[in-house]
Amino acid sequence: MSQRLRWSELEARIPLAELPSFQRAFLKLHRPELSPDTLPLRRVQQYVSQTLHLLVRQGKARQVNEDFELELELIPLPYRKQTGL
Repeated sequence: MSQRLRWSELEARIPLAELPSFQRAFLKLHRPELSPDTLPLRRVQQYVSQTLHLLVRQGKARQVNEDFELELELIPLPYRKQTGL
């Protein structure tokens, strides 16, 4: 894996008002078949959690206790700059 970042740290860097858009962009990147823009926020959050676990099973991410470590390329492009990397 290349440089990793913690999911919780990434979410902490994104302004609260932008989190739903970030989560939807994450799902569009990894699960476009879900049509994330049409889902209620609660479902978006559930699918984000499922997707993070799926990425772990696929070997693309790593679970660290209750958090996840992801490679930068797994983050939607518009949000990569907010990672500080």
